Amino acid sequence: MKAATLVRGAVAAAVGLLALGGGASALSQTRACMDRAASAPRSQSTDFVAATARQSPAVVSIAISGAGNEWAGADNLQPWGRRAQGAGRGFASGFIFHRDGYILTSAHAVTGAQAISVAISDQRRFDAELVGIDRRTDVALLRIAASNLPVVALGRSSELCPGEWVAAMGAPFGFEHSVTAGVVSAHPRYMPGGNGVPLIQTDVALNPGNSGGPLLDERGNVVGMNSMIYSASGGYSGVSFSLPIDTAMRVADELRATGKVTRGHIGARTQALTPDLAPAFGLDAALGALVVRVDADSPAEMAGLRSGDVVLAVGEAAPMSYVEIQDRVASAGQGSRLSLRVWRNRALLTVQVGVAQSAPDIVPKLAARSNAREVRFGLELLERKGVLGISLQDPGLYVQAASGSAQRAGLRYGDAVIAVNDVRVARLADFDAAIQSIPRSDAVALLVMRGTNRSYIPIPPRTAKDAALAP
Repeated sequence: MKAATLVRGAVAAAVGLLALGGGASALSQTRACMDRAASAPRSQSTDFVAATARQSPAVVSIAISGAGNEWAGADNLQPWGRRAQGAGRGFASGFIFHRDGYILTSAHAVTGAQAISVAISDQRRFDAELVGIDRRTDVALLRIAASNLPVVALGRSSELCPGEWVAAMGAPFGFEHSVTAGVVSAHPRYMPGGNGVPLIQTDVALNPGNSGGPLLDERGNVVGMNSMIYSASGGYSGVSFSLPIDTAMRVADELRATGKVTRGHIGARTQALTPDLAPAFGLDAALGALVVRVDADSPAEMAGLRSGDVVLAVGEAAPMSYVEIQDRVASAGQGSRLSLRVWRNRALLTVQVGVAQSAPDIVPKLAARSNAREVRFGLELLERKGVLGISLQDPGLYVQAASGSAQRAGLRYGDAVIAVNDVRVARLADFDAAIQSIPRSDAVALLVMRGTNRSYIPIPPRTAKDAALAP
């Protein structure tokens, strides 16, 4: 009886320490935010005008060609990359963080793309190389063939406080260098099924095409990369999420060095233990990782872990939060062994588990730009002459299909081509004569009517390959 009492006392002390550790961590963040607010009172509103002017030269717009392969997140989570912007074409945002052409954007926006084109602030356009992706954090690393580029000024997302003003920059619906502002609603925020990846929750308006753009703090520094919204309807509802820049840059550095991100794993699927769940397992503190599934033939299964276990800590280190546990496992090397402090059936035990290596994300292959001369910029045109003066559509040239340069420029089925530069065209012969009169080293502007709207669409010089393309 006395021994059992001692055991219960030891367990209570251990759990109490865990509660103290988690509470101290949250309290320290709150105190840091309070101290900062007290030491730097602001009598004027935040100046996002100066911040935008300083950062915009390094913010890029991204055009994506291809059917795409976006993946769904948790229920009601909407990744805001390319969305319904014409068959095979979409938009995203990004920012340059290294002078030699390295750009960060969202992985969901470029996964499955056949071609990626980047427009920088001086209106030059480049074909982009996809260096690597990490689906877990939704980070993609691009590179363009340019040097001495402007770069963003980076801040520290760890210093971001709820209630602080922030602004998002990007290209929603393709409208370049758009700015929206709001406040930090919560930081960090962990989403169901998010694998312990911290997010910055804000009420900044994000729309399709904002994915990958920077989130700026009150001092005008980049503290996050815009990623998704939470919405039941599919439209913006006042809840947006960005990846902290500290996390994004750690992933970017690994992608730059090796082209991939590798992590340790033990084959146990977990979720954070919430205040509502903790009492069901006999715990007072909402700490640790609750095991919901153990993969067959995994290190976790071989070590005896099972559904319903709560991993309270890794090794003999100080008490850990759910995210700290995830990070310790992910950073462990393949073949190493971890000592897990596990809560099972209202008792503590220690489990030794081996570490395997998770398979890195494979970089999708982009379609190579053809060196062959394109016929009519990749346009398949139909000449409509009308029947006895009566036709469902006006006489003229209509796009039946678009590939290559035309598809990358955004032309699609049903567009009417009215003019080449300032020369009006109504027949195929007119079109061919007009483009043959233009040097291949010159850009071409096509006047296109889509519905009732007319606009000129630029086609890059036909001699450009893997180099800067004219706007």
